[in-house]
Amino acid sequence: MTNLKYRLLTIALLIVASVWALFPRTVVERVKRDGAFVFDTVQRVPLKLGLDLQGGMHLALEIDESKGAVANKSEALDRALKVVRTRIDEFGVAEPLVQKVGDDRIIVELPGIDDRARATEVVQKSAFLQFQISDKSQAFEKSVARLDGILKAKGVAVAPKAGSAAPTAPGSTVPSLFATGDTASKASGDSAQAAAPSTGPFSTKVVKAPGGDPGMFMVAETDRAEIDAYLQLPEIKAALPPGKQVKWGADTIMSGAVAYRGLWVLDARPIITGEYLTDAKPNTVPVEGTIVEFQLNNEGGRRFKSETGKHVRDYMAIVLDDRVMSAPVIQSAIGTRGQITLGGAGLQEAQDLALVLRAGALPVPLIVAEARSIGASLGEDSIRQGMFSGALGLALVVLIMVGYYRFSGFLAVCGLAFYVLSTLAILSFFDATLTLPGLAGFVLSIGMAVDANFLIFERIREELDTGHTIRRAIDEGFDHAWSAIVDTHMTTALTAAILFQFGTGPVKGFAVALLAGLAASLVSAIFVVRSLFYLWLSRTTTPQSLSI
Repeated sequence: MTNLKYRLLTIALLIVASVWALFPRTVVERVKRDGAFVFDTVQRVPLKLGLDLQGGMHLALEIDESKGAVANKSEALDRALKVVRTRIDEFGVAEPLVQKVGDDRIIVELPGIDDRARATEVVQKSAFLQFQISDKSQAFEKSVARLDGILKAKGVAVAPKAGSAAPTAPGSTVPSLFATGDTASKASGDSAQAAAPSTGPFSTKVVKAPGGDPGMFMVAETDRAEIDAYLQLPEIKAALPPGKQVKWGADTIMSGAVAYRGLWVLDARPIITGEYLTDAKPNTVPVEGTIVEFQLNNEGGRRFKSETGKHVRDYMAIVLDDRVMSAPVIQSAIGTRGQITLGGAGLQEAQDLALVLRAGALPVPLIVAEARSIGASLGEDSIRQGMFSGALGLALVVLIMVGYYRFSGFLAVCGLAFYVLSTLAILSFFDATLTLPGLAGFVLSIGMAVDANFLIFERIREELDTGHTIRRAIDEGFDHAWSAIVDTHMTTALTAAILFQFGTGPVKGFAVALLAGLAASLVSAIFVVRSLFYLWLSRTTTPQSLSI
C-alpha cells in the first residue's frame, strides 16, 4: 500500500508539472497594435508553431556590390550564411529556415514573425566594431581651407542655411572652425576674439564641439546630407589629412531648438576591432541609460590593455558600422571588459545590437532583395486534414482499446491521456516547435504507446490462462513484457536521434516530437497503467475476474 501511495504521488506530481509547463504565461512581447509594433503584455501557451502551421516572413538576401565588387561571391555567401544563421538562432525564432540558394542568394523564413523592419535590420546589419583614437593634431582644421577651395573650384555656392549657427553651451564661447590661435582655450580674463570666419562651404557649416573634445565637430542636422555628399567626393577624400578618417556620430545633439550631428576625425588605424569580442549583453544604468556590455577574449584583452595604456586621457571612439556610438576618455588601461553607451535608445535596440555583436560581423554587406509575409506553407486545407486525420486516428485507437480489452483498455486510455499531456509538456519545456511533421511523429508515438499496452495485456492473458491469480498475472505481464517494450522504444529512439542530429527543418521537428512521445509513452505504459491496475486491486477486496 505504501508503494502505491508513492506511485500515485509521483503521477500526481508529473501531471501538475505538465499542466504548469502548458499553462498560459504572461509575457512581454513585441506585438502589432493598430498597424504599429509595440511592447505589450500578452498571455499565451508556451508552445511554438512552425512555418507550415502559422506562416511568417520570407526574406531574400543578396550581396551588396554597390561599394565594390566581391571576388568570390559563393565563398563570401557561405561565410555570411553562418553569421545570419547564428543571428536568427539568437533572435528566438522557432525553427527558422536559413539556406543558400544558388551562388548569390540567402533565403530566410521566420515562423510567426511579421515585424519586417526589425527582422531585416537584424539579418542585414554588418555590426563591424572598431575602437579608434580621436585626432589631437588639429589636422582637419588645417586642411579645411583646402577643402573649401576644392568645392569653390567645383562651383559650389556658399549660402549658410538658417538655423545652422554654431551650437553654444551655457557659460562658454564656442569657436568657429577658423578662429585664430587658441581663442577657445585661453584662460585670460578678456573675452577671446575670433577672427572673421571664412565663407567656404565647410567653414559655414562645420563648427567645433561645445565641449572642446579633440577631433569632434558639429554639423546642423539640416546640413548633414550636404556635408556628407561633399565628403564622398573623390577630390575631398584625397585632400583629407593622411592617416585620418572622418565619421559621423550615431546620435543627434540638441542645442536650443536646433539639432546637430557629431562629426569625428579619428586615427585611421583602430587600436582593436570586434573580432576579439566573445560576449555582449544589454543593460540599463541610471546615469548613462541603455548600454551594451561586452567582453573580449584573452588575446584581445592583452592588446586592448596595451593600446589603451598608451592613450590615457585621450578620447577613444567606439565605432560601430562607421558610426561613432560614444567617445569616452580613457582614464586608465582597459582589459577584457567594456561598454557601448546607447544613451536614449530602447532596451530592444540594445538587445538587437548585443545579438549581432555576439554573432559576429558579416563578411560582405547584404541587401534585402525581397521581403514579404507568407501564410502557412501547407495551406489551410492541408492543416485541417492533418489535424482531422490525427484526431481520427486517436479516436480509433481509443475505441479499439476499450472495445477489445474493455476495463483494461479503459485503463490504457487513461494512460494515453497522461501520455498526450506529458508529451506536449516535454515539447514546451525544451522550447520545441510544433510542425505538421512533428504532429506525425506525435501520432506515431501514440501507436508505440498502444503497442506497449498490447504486449502487456496479451502477456497478462497468458498468465491468467495458466491459472495465476490476478495480482500475479498483472505483475508477470508487466515484468515479462518489459524487455520487448524497451527494445522497440530504444531502436525507434536511436533512429529519431539520428534524424535529429543530421536532419533539418521538418525532419528535425519530426524527430523531436517522436523522441518526446517515446519517453512519455514508456512512462505511461510501464508505470502509469501498472499503477492504475494496483489502484483497482486495492479497491477490490476479492477480485474474481479481470475484464481483459
